[in-house]
Amino acid sequence: MAKKAKKSPGIPSSLKSSKTSKTSMTQKIRNPDEYDSSRPLSRFDTERLNRFIAQLIKSNEVKSVDELNQLIEEVLKNKTLDELLDSIEFNAKEKAQDLAYAALETRDKKEALRLANEALKLDPDCIDALVLKTIIQAKSPSEIIETLKEIIAKAEKNFGTEYFKENKGDFWGLVETRPYMRALQTLIIILRAEGRLGESILVAEKMLKLNQNDNQGIRYFLLGLYLETGNLDGARRLFKEFPESSAVFNWGEILERYLVGDIKKAKKLLKEAMSQNPYVLDYLIGKKEIPQEEIEYYSSGEESEAIMCWQEIGIAWEEYPDALKWLRSFAKEADR
Repeated sequence: MAKKAKKSPGIPSSLKSSKTSKTSMTQKIRNPDEYDSSRPLSRFDTERLNRFIAQLIKSNEVKSVDELNQLIEEVLKNKTLDELLDSIEFNAKEKAQDLAYAALETRDKKEALRLANEALKLDPDCIDALVLKTIIQAKSPSEIIETLKEIIAKAEKNFGTEYFKENKGDFWGLVETRPYMRALQTLIIILRAEGRLGESILVAEKMLKLNQNDNQGIRYFLLGLYLETGNLDGARRLFKEFPESSAVFNWGEILERYLVGDIKKAKKLLKEAMSQNPYVLDYLIGKKEIPQEEIEYYSSGEESEAIMCWQEIGIAWEEYPDALKWLRSFAKEADR
């Protein structure tokens, strides 16, 4: 089954609003893929639908999951997703967010900037619009970083200290926090690209504390940073906190074992990793080139996962020439 490369979450756990009894009712609400639409679903339609459901909860006395689903069924009769979303009267802030979604979805830079500016007229604090406008108009990466920090600080002030205390650990589940979490993700990517690895690590660690389910896949990015900087304790913490058999973690643990001198375990893990996804090796040792186009979806065990794996931890492997030499010797033996 294909997975989104940056781990887009599904709807059931994504609508939570500060510890009310209504929060738990969203856990079994249908996924947006089940609804009709006049166009292919975009990556933000889950959030759009979440906002619609939030409006339903606010405007109706709903006492159970079944009752909420029945209410949704009634509203959805003979309506496409677009018609459904158009049927709700959103306030200025919600309208601004919808414009921001449209700005993020378009591939036309001028149109994106126009939509972002329209969003900011309605809501000067619209995070997605502010971030997008910054990326388009900034003259340097350092300017983007400093402006992003300002946007994030303002967002944190708007949320308030109590909001963070009450919702720490579940942030992605709160639909209103997602633009903020996206801003943090943009920041860690640019910090890493600029060689500011320590700062990138601190922000990534903060993100995992805010969103323990890690719907954004920050653990993979952070693992690459830990290995790249030689923070093997940090890498081991991630392996323990997220016990999984993904290509990124499999090949990340191989490198970690090699670096501590446990070659016997590293060889064992390497053989296991090869059986789960043999494509990774060729990308790590440079036998295959990484495609220029960023992949949007990957499938476990497939070449797409291997590309995603290299994107997350390939640079870390390149920091250790002896480790790559060891991998190449393994590849030569395997080819015999």
